[in-house]
Amino acid sequence: MKKNNIYYLFLTLLFIVAINFTVKAQEETDEITEGLTDQLGGFDAFDFASGGLDKESALGAFLGYSKIGDESFVGMRIRPDLNFGKFGIGLDIPIMFSTEDWSFRKDEFQDGVGWLRIINYVRYGVKKKDPVYIRVGSLENSYMGYGILLDNYTNVISFDKRKIGATFDVLIGDMIGIEGLYSDFDKTSFNLLAFRPYVKPLAKTGIPIVKTADIGFTYVTDHDATMIALTDSTSKQNQFIEAGQAAWSVDMGVRPINNTFMQLKVYTQYGVLQKNTSELLQTELNYIADSLRLTGVDDENPLIAGNDVAGTNNYDSGSGFSIGADFRFNLGAKTLQLQAKIERLWYNEFFSPQFYNAGYEAAKDRKLVGLAQTNGKKGIYGSLTGVIMEKVLLGGSLMIPDNASKIAPGVLTLHFDASKLFEKFVVKGQYIKGGLTSLKDALVFDNYSLATARVAYKMNRFLIIGLDYKYTWVLNNETGKFETKDYVSPYIGFSMPLSFGSNKDPIDFDLED
Repeated sequence: MKKNNIYYLFLTLLFIVAINFTVKAQEETDEITEGLTDQLGGFDAFDFASGGLDKESALGAFLGYSKIGDESFVGMRIRPDLNFGKFGIGLDIPIMFSTEDWSFRKDEFQDGVGWLRIINYVRYGVKKKDPVYIRVGSLENSYMGYGILLDNYTNVISFDKRKIGATFDVLIGDMIGIEGLYSDFDKTSFNLLAFRPYVKPLAKTGIPIVKTADIGFTYVTDHDATMIALTDSTSKQNQFIEAGQAAWSVDMGVRPINNTFMQLKVYTQYGVLQKNTSELLQTELNYIADSLRLTGVDDENPLIAGNDVAGTNNYDSGSGFSIGADFRFNLGAKTLQLQAKIERLWYNEFFSPQFYNAGYEAAKDRKLVGLAQTNGKKGIYGSLTGVIMEKVLLGGSLMIPDNASKIAPGVLTLHFDASKLFEKFVVKGQYIKGGLTSLKDALVFDNYSLATARVAYKMNRFLIIGLDYKYTWVLNNETGKFETKDYVSPYIGFSMPLSFGSNKDPIDFDLED
């Protein structure tokens, strides 16, 4: 049996298991109410990981002008957003024409999953809040376990080349669960796959604090062989991944404080990034190693430190360890909800915490070359998100090593949503900055940045005018590389509130992250 066929069989079996867990979990929902109370800390926790306020049902269509790089287009986008309690579905259907020759813009329907990109999301439940959670479509702010390997991950690094992935989390009887993520259902390639079985072995004992303990094991693998169409040929998007990039980790957490207005969880985790055995990668690293030896400007680079043998390098597996605390606070009547997370990390050569993060999909080869030159370091990860009166969300996170450098940079994320604060206005946005070596460069847009923003005004119950802005990666069909470009789209459209799913009037629509 071919290697890829084995992977597809494994993936199929994994999702069959998840579906079986889903059915069983639904049957046992009534039996684990007490367990969910422990999991939620005694109050209806806000879904901080979603990066936005609750969505409401609406049918929208927007007519406008879009400028993508140096090209201009006119047309419309149809965006139904339907929510039925725990279930929701959102679509984004583009109908765009070039202003130069009035040809239909096909970019969003080509390569990868093609026309399936009209699916923004299909979801059920909220992760770590409901016993059954699943989301298919665009993935953002995704994580596995406590995040030492995979955190702040997104598969939407290019608006035109959006991917359809899936993530799920199922908890059975408040004792056994499994998390999973698959990045892209492009059938030509076996892409990023992560799963974490976990257990709460003492959940049924009733012993305070001890009963909240959970233990998990995470495995991540990526064999991305995605082909991209160039001007006159096709090429692999990444050269070093097909041979396999794998990692694993173990983790444990416990909640010492768990009451109606406050919860505190402390955790520890250990992770390993296994050596990538790609011959192409080894050739590239040997070339870099010989260049470093020749110039003599960086003899302490871990790729060559203590190794004077030409045509060789030191790259190998690397590991890291961390301890952290996750604090959540809920002031009465949800006046203020806060989540704060702080984590201290220690890691050796050839390891990078949160290796699978927001910038991973756009620069897999580049990240591997950087990983092979990463020194052993210490670092800090922190995040803070606040929700005020369920009207305004403001938050961000920062992963930064001590003495950050181009080889071992930091990553910053920011998000803001005030869509429910004003009756007539929509204001929301998200920003991701990788390659961070100094906080003074945090807001400098470059090839390591992603940004989305929306400002809109609701003229009446049905009409809305606004402006969308995206700083996103766009595939260059000549070089086969992703490049950053501005995406500016003023529009006018209509919003038809639907009576199901929510009692609130919708004033905003999904912001494609």
